[in-house]
Amino acid sequence: MTDGNGYESTSQPDAATPSAVFCIEAVLFLSPRPVALSTILQVTALSEEEARAAISELKERYSPRYCGIVLREVAGGLQFVTNSLCSALVERFREEARPAPLSGAAHEVLSCVLYLGPLTRAAINAARGVNSDAVVRNLLDRNLLTEAGRDQTSPGAPALLDVTEDFLLAAGARDREDFPTLEEIVEPAEISRVRERIKGQESEHPRMDEPIRDPEGG
Repeated sequence: MTDGNGYESTSQPDAATPSAVFCIEAVLFLSPRPVALSTILQVTALSEEEARAAISELKERYSPRYCGIVLREVAGGLQFVTNSLCSALVERFREEARPAPLSGAAHEVLSCVLYLGPLTRAAINAARGVNSDAVVRNLLDRNLLTEAGRDQTSPGAPALLDVTEDFLLAAGARDREDFPTLEEIVEPAEISRVRERIKGQESEHPRMDEPIRDPEGG
């Protein structure tokens, strides 16, 4: 069966029994965040085979070729988002400007946490070789980093920081596996040097009256 938009649909609507496609479409429409497959199965009572077939159909239906709304796999789940081709129009409609771009220092901090984390603030400082407190505060404010437990092996049990779901959403990534491996982008010798600096930090706690220079002035 072909609908008015020109794509094939295997769903057979029934007033009393909505199709698997309809059920999943409704759940995703209602959720402001990505919805995991396990949640979809729990809510809809569909089998995994039924759900995956319906999701495949929805991906085709909400393809960038056909719609201003697209279905993407991101941050461990599925989410409806606006087509990137319409980004300028959406910004005008919402009267919102794009957030300020991240600095190089912010990208470095996020990379350290993504590949080596979760990390304490001190470990981030050690990995970069400079005080990163101002950068970390900015990333926490933007919900790109979050506290993910405590390092019980260090004095005072400092907070461990990890990347957030919002970070994965901004990167368009399903999970960490979507990123290149560390070995693909950094020389092994440099990886070893950074790991040694982090390891050394665990036993060396700098005096508070001898701060490391913060390149972002904070």
